[in-house]
Amino acid sequence: MIPHQLVASLFALALASLGAAVAGLYANPRESYRGFWLMCGIWGIIDGIIAWASFVQEPLPLDELRGVLAINLALQAIYLPLGLILATRSKPALKGLGWGILVQAVALGVIDVSFYVKCGGL
Repeated sequence: MIPHQLVASLFALALASLGAAVAGLYANPRESYRGFWLMCGIWGIIDGIIAWASFVQEPLPLDELRGVLAINLALQAIYLPLGLILATRSKPALKGLGWGILVQAVALGVIDVSFYVKCGGL
């Protein structure tokens, strides 16, 4: 049950990210916002591919899923500093990309932490 909930959450995030990216880019925003919406779209595509791949295969046992979630949480040590570095750059496009990384990383981090705990972690 937990793996299915996780995949559904990831798929919902992917759809929300892609929908927001399409709407945001369609509005023809300033350069910094274009970077933000572009990054949201990229993460949405990646999250969607991962969710789709998870739909078509057998769910992982909870101990293996907990390990995958732990790796994802460790990747936050890369995503968050990278997002902060880019968000503080002077070029508007880089600022937008940085904020896009930060927003998506935080959203994924919340999902990962909540399901890590549900799988018996911590």
